[in-house]
Amino acid sequence: MVFYCERAAGFSSDIASDDEGYFDALVRMFEQALKSANGLSPERRDEFMTRLDRVRAISHKVGYGVGDDMDFLLSKFRLKSL
Repeated sequence: MVFYCERAAGFSSDIASDDEGYFDALVRMFEQALKSANGLSPERRDEFMTRLDRVRAISHKVGYGVGDDMDFLLSKFRLKSL
């Protein structure tokens, strides 16, 4: 899931696209990756969270609110893990 997010965000960053369905799928997969990472050991979780944070940063360049949606999901995840 994390790999998918990395590839999809990179692809979106490299080309100019306005495919809302594609962006929605990316955000949904990002959320699933966050949920899955939450169930891992702390070392593994930190590794995946670092990768997902890079996806989030790249997605801010895409526009269409994708990075903002990921910000919200990441903050929601962090509140639950406290």
